[in-house]
This record gives sequence, structure tokens and C-alpha cells, in this order.
Amino acid sequence: MKKLLRMFVKFVIAVVLVVALFLGYFTIVEYKPKDIEQLTINNNSESKIELDQDITVLTFNIGYAGLGKNEDFVLDGGTKSRPDSKEVVETYLNGIKNLLIGNPADIYMLQEVDLNSRRSYYINEAKEIEELLGNDYNSTFAYNYKAKFVPFPVSFTNYLGRVESGLLTLTKYQVNSSHRYQFPGAFSWPVRTVNLKRAMMVNVLPINNSSKELIVVNLHMSAYDDGSLRAQEMQMLKEFLIEQSEKGNYVIVGGDFNQTFPEVKDVYPAKPGYYIAYPIEDDFLPSEYSFAIDKNNPTCRLLNEPYDKNSPNTQYYIIDGFIVSNNIRINRVETINHDFEYSDYNPVILSIQLLS
Repeated sequence: MKKLLRMFVKFVIAVVLVVALFLGYFTIVEYKPKDIEQLTINNNSESKIELDQDITVLTFNIGYAGLGKNEDFVLDGGTKSRPDSKEVVETYLNGIKNLLIGNPADIYMLQEVDLNSRRSYYINEAKEIEELLGNDYNSTFAYNYKAKFVPFPVSFTNYLGRVESGLLTLTKYQVNSSHRYQFPGAFSWPVRTVNLKRAMMVNVLPINNSSKELIVVNLHMSAYDDGSLRAQEMQMLKEFLIEQSEKGNYVIVGGDFNQTFPEVKDVYPAKPGYYIAYPIEDDFLPSEYSFAIDKNNPTCRLLNEPYDKNSPNTQYYIIDGFIVSNNIRINRVETINHDFEYSDYNPVILSIQLLS
């Protein structure tokens, strides 16, 4: 009996040591970005944006080319963490490329673009998209998720593993500066060590014959929290918007807000037990800004099962769009409905003019 007890104690100690080693490793290699980091501008253009010209902007969460029509996801009530093969990712990525080419924009704001991740079979999606659009566009990239190993879900085959992913902005116009702004708040330790580090990427574009600048903000806000992280992120965004309006700058914020816009908070009510997209507060926007969204089409679907628009379990959301300063005329905003063929998101395209 004493021998069995000693063996059990040794086993428990060994397990504790292994867990401690893993937690120590995750803590040591945790991605710890600064509050503000300067980003590299690749292939910068000499062409400046003009006042009163037609400008098209497209935002699209591409879901790392791993969340197309045949996929579900474990955090949404599904079972999977990645597609079944590299060929599946390549098929989704080719479809995403066709969507980008088929809906030409002067500024592309993309989210969940992988560089080197197990979930997308280590395809450098940012590079492929940059090569697709060619020398007419410059590009900037900011990490939103960087972890050497994510041990979730707990499985020998269905785990996330290495993740390098983030925000990719491409424009036809000269960019004076690009910075990554770390959002406040974080999950508690040790979950924090292998989780996303949400940020917004701010690109500053000079305007021809104007002392003002065009501020282009690409963001992807928090999900799967109790709402407290998003509240902190929105407060930071609000302060940023006020600061820019005081400077008289032109501002476009686009991306995946992971929150329902006030005007459409009742359009797709969450089914019982499903993921809830918290509504943005009605009084969030400073008076100098407006939302630019398409009220008639969903921008996102729940990944509780492979996509079937006729399924009673299908859940939609309108959580992607734009915030635009009032010195910009909104000519058109439209969700491009591709029936969630290549991503769990639909792109949203915006046509504007900077008012002189």
C-alpha cells in the first residue's frame, strides 16, 4: 500500500512539474507588444490622395482562408480548429483573391490574414495577396495574434499550434506613417499567454493641396469575452476619434468590430445559447462621425456548423463596417454577399469623397 502511495505521489509531482514547465515556457515566449509600434510600409507609393475624388474602400475578415462554407469552429459550438487539408485552404484563398480582384478598391482593409500558422498550413497569405494586387499597392501589416504554440482545443491532432496572424492594409496612395496601437485589457494569466493581442493599425495618408491628413484605421476587436475587453477597446477608439476630429483630419475606421451596430441591433437576434454580438452603445459616436454600414445583408455567420442558409441553426450578424468623419461624403456602402463560400464573413465596400 505504501509503495502504491509513493508511486501516486511521484506521478502527481511529475504532472505538476510538466504543467509548470509548459506554463513557464508559454509565459517566457508570450508576445508582448509595446503600446505603440512603428510598422514597415512596403512598396510605398508617390501618388497622393486628392480632395473630392472618388475613393473606394473595402473591409474583409478573410478568416485566415480557413473558415469557408464547409467549416465549423470549436468556439462557436462546432468541433474543428482548422480545415482538413492544405488544399482546402488554397481553395478558399483563391476564392478570396477573386473577391478582391472582382471588387476593386483603392484601399483594402483585411483582417485575420495569416503569415505562418498551423491552422492555415503555414501559407503566407499576406504575401500572396500583396503579389496578387501587385506594384500598384503599398502594404502594411500588424499582428493581432502571435503565439508559438496554442494548445487548444486539447487534442493530439485538432489543436491550433503556431499562430501568426493580423491586419493587412493595402492602398494605392502614399502613406506617411503606419503604427500598431495595442488595445487595452487582456485575458487573465495563463490564458493571456496564448491568446490574441488585439490592436488597431493606423495609417496616415497625406492629402494633395491640404494641410489635413486622411487617417485610415484597420481593426479587429475582441470576441468571446464578457464584453469588458470590448468596452475598453471602444473607449480607446472613442478617445482617438475625438483627438483626430480636433485636428480636423479625415478619418475612416473599418474592420470587424465584433459588435452589432446600433441601427441594426435587432435585425438578427441571437438564438438561445448562441454567441451574442454585444450592441455598440447608442451614444458611442462623437458628433463629428457617422457609421457606414449595409443594413440589409449579414456580414458574418456563426460557425456552429457548415454553412446552410436554409438550416434553422444558421445565425447571422452585422458586425463589420465603417466609422467615417463628417468631412467625408458617403456615396455608397454595400455588403458583397458571396454566400459565405470562402470565409465566415462577407466583404463590405464603401465609396466616398473627401470634402474640400
